[in-house]
Amino acid sequence: MISDKSGSITRKDLLAVLGGGILAAGAGARIAIAADRAILKISFRSSIKRLDPAFTISSDEYIATQTIYDNLTRLDSTLGVIPGVAESWSSPDSGKTWIFKLRKGVRFHHGRELEAQDVVFSARRVLDPKAGSPGRRAIGPITDVVATDPLTVTFTLEGPFADFPAIMSGTFMRIVPSDASQNLDQKPVGTGPFRFTEWVPGQAVKLTRNPDYWMPGLPKLDEVWLVSYPVQAAEQAALSSGETQMMWEVQTSLEPAVKKLPNIAVTEISSTGFQPLVMRSDRPPFNDPRVRQAVKHAINRDLVMRFVLQGHGSVAQDTPVPPSSAFFTKVAAPPYDPAKARALLSEAGVAGQLSLRLFASNERAGCIEQAQVIKPMLEAVGIKVDIQQVPWDRFNAEVWKKETFFISNWVGRPTIDEELYPYFHSTGSWNEYNYANPEVDRLLDQARRELDLTARKADYAKVQEILAADGPAVICYFSNYISAKVSSLEDTPASPLKWLDLRESRFKA
Repeated sequence: MISDKSGSITRKDLLAVLGGGILAAGAGARIAIAADRAILKISFRSSIKRLDPAFTISSDEYIATQTIYDNLTRLDSTLGVIPGVAESWSSPDSGKTWIFKLRKGVRFHHGRELEAQDVVFSARRVLDPKAGSPGRRAIGPITDVVATDPLTVTFTLEGPFADFPAIMSGTFMRIVPSDASQNLDQKPVGTGPFRFTEWVPGQAVKLTRNPDYWMPGLPKLDEVWLVSYPVQAAEQAALSSGETQMMWEVQTSLEPAVKKLPNIAVTEISSTGFQPLVMRSDRPPFNDPRVRQAVKHAINRDLVMRFVLQGHGSVAQDTPVPPSSAFFTKVAAPPYDPAKARALLSEAGVAGQLSLRLFASNERAGCIEQAQVIKPMLEAVGIKVDIQQVPWDRFNAEVWKKETFFISNWVGRPTIDEELYPYFHSTGSWNEYNYANPEVDRLLDQARRELDLTARKADYAKVQEILAADGPAVICYFSNYISAKVSSLEDTPASPLKWLDLRESRFKA
């Protein structure tokens, strides 16, 4: 049994308590929980590899760092920007300079008070090109950041940027102490609602309540465990048996079975999550736009959406901008037309010559299913497809931004800039396509600086039109977000971004 006194958990302890449930397909024994402690265990299909917010790349890592650290701003349930550790912010020059006033008395987990210099340090380490943070291009066009007094931070941008306060709520701008250890993966220190206690790599992260949290009376839970269950059957069995109290994401094919579990509540909300079919536009055969267009014409998006999501989502049009966005423009993605696809392949001189490996992770709901339904569509126009199933960890290490043809997986983003710039600007941090279109770059740069809403919408409309016709992605759908938890767990709202705010989570008596 894990000792509450020591707070320590070894690999041996973990396997003994979980009965091997993390590593084996079968469900393990129930976790022993002290009756007087409120402990929440959340399951994920993949395992956490990083706890340094500047270098996180997957949703489970985003959730872990959201729980350990704080941001200047936060997003509410409607994705509106609200104060975080910054109590207020303003711009004296219509969006080129942003001044954030910090709360007094916010303390890091190691005891020191948060100061403006910590925010400066956190931003500069992400912006440093030598550091290699994937968030360098995602946190906005920052040219300088300085501490103007102990509780005031001033950001100077390349030009006006109205979305900047929302960008500060993002995963890469979690605030770390300027005197932190170099290895924040092993010793993460933040100001968040839960303190890091222990991490068994590939298996579980244990967090404990921060008694000095700056929000009075919060958090309400004593412990949070983020647990990896690579095998789907084991994850469902863990929820059913009480080993875990929340399943972060429920695959659509499992939703009917999970709904039938006693004392389990299933939540489903519209989401902006998407799973693009990625075509590396800097490599053959996809460096020829005719081949990209042929793939687009070969795929029946509505059929893919219905097969993969089984009614739990909506059709997309090859861009990540969802219909719920104020900047959404209805554009016509290339229609399903196999004859047109074959003609384009012939015109490109590759008819009957393409044999492609299509990579997809079997640990992200929907990716393999999409590959399975797309394969016969592409083969019907003469493109042979060999599906390569890989675990999510291997996908991130060996496939993402390395292979030529794969299905990726993304949660939604809170602003139009984040929905387009990181993915499709030639310098974008998440440009997994190696897409470089000078007109798209120009429009995205211009839209960032534009203050007139009508002009800004026009810029983003043109970008969506280009991506639908010429872009390097086939985006068939936006998937609903489905999660499951024990009925006694309250005040844990689902987010369309698939984030988890556990500050107010509690078990009803």
